[in-house]
Order: sequence, then C-alpha cells, then structure tokens
Amino acid sequence: MDDQAPIPREAYKKLPSGVIYADLRVGNGEEAVEGSRANIQWVLRKSNGYFVDSSEVSDGVPFIFTVGDKNGAIAGVDEGIRGMKVGGVRRLLIQPKYAYVTGVEDGKPGPLPVGFGPKQQMRRVMEARKDVPGEYIFLEIQLTRIR
Repeated sequence: MDDQAPIPREAYKKLPSGVIYADLRVGNGEEAVEGSRANIQWVLRKSNGYFVDSSEVSDGVPFIFTVGDKNGAIAGVDEGIRGMKVGGVRRLLIQPKYAYVTGVEDGKPGPLPVGFGPKQQMRRVMEARKDVPGEYIFLEIQLTRIR
C-alpha cells in the first residue's frame, strides 16, 4: 500500500454518514457486501498523518470481520468497505463518532491498535478530540479476501 500517494481532491467521495473515501486501487475480485466475511490489511493514522498502528506491525495478520455485524468492525470501516472488490485499496477518513466509540480494548469492534501506546493514542482522539470540527481518523485498507 502506498500511503503517501497523492490523491486528487475530486477522487474523494462522501457517504451519507460523513465517512469520506478514495480508491487508491480498484480491485477486480469479489465485492464486499452485507454478510460477506472480509479480510483486510490496514494502516491507522491520526488526522495529522501520524502513524498509529498497522496489520503489518502484527506480522501481517489480517483483520477479519463480517460486513454488517455491529460487533465486527467500527462503523466507518463497515460502511467504507462496502462496494470494494478483492485486491482494492481504499483510504477512509472516519469521524470519531464512527470510530472507536465503544473503546479500544480487546473484544471491541476493530481493527484495533495493539499495545499500550497505539491504544492510548486512539483513546486520546476519542476522548479529547471527538468534538473538534474536521477531526477524523485515517485508515487505509486493502481487501485481501472475501468468504
């Protein structure tokens, strides 16, 4: 995934919830729809671009969830992945109200940052910056498999 690739402003699309996305690469495999079991590789950043965590840091273990399951992925990822095809890469800009609203502890909707430092960074965003206009978390996801 090329997280530094420049994306023209007009490439970004806004979903009804306010989640914003841009496709870096359109996949050519199966499409993610309600009920699909999706595997994603991911990179998490704060709105200033500061790296927080990624699946690569966790030995490339994908985040696996069922699209539409409220306990699977955070709302912004669940909505933002719909319509993606396997092999695709998408940047998501997610407002805090669609991110880690139930917390970042194990067992909560993910993809979850691992380790104290990354979790603490997301707690700060969710607690101290959730009402700041224009605040978001940045997730770049690659859909690697649909079951």
